[in-house]
Amino acid sequence: MAADDQRVAPDFSRERDILSTMEVRLPGRRKPDGTVAQDLVVPVRLFLYGPFLRLPAGRYALRFEGDFPAPLQKGHPLLGVEVIAQNRMLRAWRDFTHEELQTGDRTLLFEVPHALSMESGADAPFEFRFTGFGTARFTITGLTLRTASEAELAQAPPMRWRMLGRIRTLPLSGAVGVSPVTVSALKFWRSWSPLFLPAGLHRLDIACDPGRGAGPDEPLLEVSVRTREGGTLGTETFSGAALRDGAGSFLFEVPPDASLDSGVPQKIDIAIRHFRNGALKLKALDITHLPDGVGAAEGVILRSTPRGGTTRKKILIFGNCQGSLVARAFRENPGFSKRFSVKHHFMELPPNLHEQGRRDIEECDLLLIQDIKEWEAYPLRAHVPDDLPTLRYPCVRFASLWPFDAFNGPDDRIARNKDYPNFEFTYFDGLLARLRKDIPDPDARFAAYRDLDVKGVIDPRRLHTFEEKRLLAMDEKFPAGMGAYILENFRRKRVFYTTAHPNGAILGMLMKHLAKELGVRQPFWFSGPLDSLKSLQIPVHPKVASALDVTWAGADARYLVRGEKVRWEDYFRKYISYYG
Repeated sequence: MAADDQRVAPDFSRERDILSTMEVRLPGRRKPDGTVAQDLVVPVRLFLYGPFLRLPAGRYALRFEGDFPAPLQKGHPLLGVEVIAQNRMLRAWRDFTHEELQTGDRTLLFEVPHALSMESGADAPFEFRFTGFGTARFTITGLTLRTASEAELAQAPPMRWRMLGRIRTLPLSGAVGVSPVTVSALKFWRSWSPLFLPAGLHRLDIACDPGRGAGPDEPLLEVSVRTREGGTLGTETFSGAALRDGAGSFLFEVPPDASLDSGVPQKIDIAIRHFRNGALKLKALDITHLPDGVGAAEGVILRSTPRGGTTRKKILIFGNCQGSLVARAFRENPGFSKRFSVKHHFMELPPNLHEQGRRDIEECDLLLIQDIKEWEAYPLRAHVPDDLPTLRYPCVRFASLWPFDAFNGPDDRIARNKDYPNFEFTYFDGLLARLRKDIPDPDARFAAYRDLDVKGVIDPRRLHTFEEKRLLAMDEKFPAGMGAYILENFRRKRVFYTTAHPNGAILGMLMKHLAKELGVRQPFWFSGPLDSLKSLQIPVHPKVASALDVTWAGADARYLVRGEKVRWEDYFRKYISYYG
């Protein structure tokens, strides 16, 4: 194997700090010292996620450190942490109260099975998501990952979601009193936290102090678990006698097509109905995921629904991260979600998802295909029926601002392979790869790169003339006006964050185009998630900006990278220092 192709599996036998590799989003903020603060006390928001690690099979311990002042809502979790593989498979979940955090109990244990490991060949990035429940300001000061022992994993608690605090209308502490004069909406409301659950059997447990009033056989409290699309997963009506001992429970099952495992999970809500014939105090309302093989969860499979078998059309979207955002916008916009059920397949569908992918193809009524060459290599293309309706949509990209990016020209194979498959930098620079061989000294190399004092370097103006022709041709093929919009606006504002990450306005234009093609008359209102690609911004070379008269991308412009705003020079000096 050539030196450029040498790859080394990551070693977590010793504890490794990974906080600097995590992505940060509002209400989180990366502080100058590298820690991550959640300063805003807002209802449940994901604020820290990443770093999309490909891991060898084994057992792992994720541990975080932080400063956690007393919350507004005492006795209820203030923070939740989950481990997700392939953006769909929940490997671990745990929520933490302030009291638990103060004891130093800040570890989440999980296992990487062979099917999701590097050894299997599956592309299964592992992501750690931190969600604040809007009851406290706090700061994450450290995050480490290491391998764990079998004994440690055996002591891990089951996955449990403590929901009472999350469904309270106001972030108050302690138990919730319910009486015949209670107005339900003042006590309980739809959870601010979007609850998603894995497939399989779950148990809902309530703990209460029963009061007086209700007869032993009279219904006192009804608890239902429902999807926001109208399905009921489980419900139980508790009588006064059933709650006499202060506890009650029931089992419910989350089918695969409504679960996280589907890749398009349905949001789950808990509804509480009080029959106004007695008083009680609710002390806990928990959901526990039960192991495989317990009760009705054993042997759960996804039952196929034939094309045309439901009132909503089933759309399958093939494409890159833009396709993922299109799918999300479909699901979250009422004009689309009332008429369509949507799933998304990435360009390189991993082998462990092929079986589910074939079911998705069998069930779908329409296939949206992104206009990219990767469609030719789509592993399930042979399973697409000849009579399945298809609709092409464009991949929106812009090379002019990043002429040295590996997406637009030569790659940096040494950089790509140094920490494969877990990249410190996700975009590689072909010109710096060339200069690494020609100029060994890092400072001299940066100076040559800064001044573009390099023989045969690409002319940004010449590249842009090709981009103009390509974008106008895209508008002819897909009449959404995106190419013209890019050419008209890129000099005065950031219409792209990286060469393949457009801003929300451009993706909004794409959604309007698709709405027209699908016959959806309701206007598409801009959705915030369409601008989520701004979390990673690749700096524009100042000389490229000058050559193209780009006014916002000078040497002092700031770019958002993992929650920190950096200048062009800072970013590329770090690139040179890291990759040599």
